[in-house]
Amino acid sequence: MLASDAFAGRRPGTEGEQQTLRYLVREWQGFGLESGTNDPANPWFAPVDLTLSVPASSRVTLLSGGRAVTLAGDEGRAFTVGPRALLAAAPVLYVGPARADAVGPAAIAGRVVVMDWGGEDDPTRRDAYYAAGAAAVLGLVRDARALTTLADLRHRGTYALAGQEGDLVDGFITQGGLARVMGDPALSQRMRDARRAGFAGVRLPLQITIEANSTPGTVRTHNLIGKLPGRRPDAGAVLVMAHWDHFGTCAPGAQSPLCRGAVDNASGVAAMSEIARRLAAGPRPDRDVYFLATTAEEWGLLGAHAFVRNPALPLGTIVAALNLDTIAVAPRGSAVAIIGARMTGLDGAIAAAAARQGRALGDNDYASRYLRRQDGWVLLGRDVPAVVVTSAFADETRFARFVEQRYHQASDVPQGIELGGAAQDTLLNLDLVRLFADPARWPASASPSAQ
Repeated sequence: MLASDAFAGRRPGTEGEQQTLRYLVREWQGFGLESGTNDPANPWFAPVDLTLSVPASSRVTLLSGGRAVTLAGDEGRAFTVGPRALLAAAPVLYVGPARADAVGPAAIAGRVVVMDWGGEDDPTRRDAYYAAGAAAVLGLVRDARALTTLADLRHRGTYALAGQEGDLVDGFITQGGLARVMGDPALSQRMRDARRAGFAGVRLPLQITIEANSTPGTVRTHNLIGKLPGRRPDAGAVLVMAHWDHFGTCAPGAQSPLCRGAVDNASGVAAMSEIARRLAAGPRPDRDVYFLATTAEEWGLLGAHAFVRNPALPLGTIVAALNLDTIAVAPRGSAVAIIGARMTGLDGAIAAAAARQGRALGDNDYASRYLRRQDGWVLLGRDVPAVVVTSAFADETRFARFVEQRYHQASDVPQGIELGGAAQDTLLNLDLVRLFADPARWPASASPSAQ
């Protein structure tokens, strides 16, 4: 339903958001849920105010030996979330594929870091360099085509929670652009050095001046929070969550540009709603069960960040949080994996519940590559035991095929998606909610993070 044209791709701050949230509230009220915001001024809808930064212009200039080379737009591009950023003649540190902890803050602080770009965890690596004091971070890409693809994504706008915008500068530079100043042999040698064991970055024989300008804006969007009151609300709570948002459009100019997000994440919201319906229709659980449909996950888990910044309930009372994200990938009978395995104390209960339903355990190590890219990561950062229990991420080959064929593309439509594993995952998560909502079977002390 949420992936139909009527919801216009569910982009936050648009009519698609209003349609989505109105539909979900009608459904949830019909099940018997009540508002879970615990804020009489904002029943059901918890406001999330965002700032929007749309790139306006940038200039990247390399300085070496008294020569200044300003790169073309398809050789170097810079971005800032503020109206204007300027770095003048800053030193440059090339780190290749190395992580910030291997390089060390003494080498990073105050420098423009150039890091190889093209891996799944590149945004996480970039953030670690910022945390270590980098003045800016530029991703080194192969060619103009790669840079243009990344820059086009950024030109859709960058979002941040209001009041937490910061003044970070980042961008991309091509190997050819860097070689214009360094020379191909010198750059190639540095890149080969970066692949040797123990590489910890090297200062490049140049400086860089970066100017970036952006056009600011604001977006008001909302988290949707419902609650099924328990018989013993003083015994803590269980949180079930899924992000409702998507991109609106993802193929401008195409015959069918709408980005419907059937798997990501209409499937997770549908599973969460079915869990709510079945719980509400059965015996009332002892603990409160909250249902959180987050906004702006696709823009950096911003709805989840807003929730923990202004939670609807004390975070320490949540004994377990189950995130449902991108679940309609695997067929019936597939193994399940835990994103967040070995981090919460919930693993044993999950394995036992899976065994009761005849489900095998899959590749937790592969699934946990996505740990920082889903809303549960934000809750883990606040000591809430949060996991994703899913068959979608349990098989690397299958999920890679989904990423190639559907992920964040106009092709992520309801037609042809695999619902067998999603249905089983919904029943497994329902069983887990019932377990964690029962203090007799799952005392608060069993969740080490929820004290």
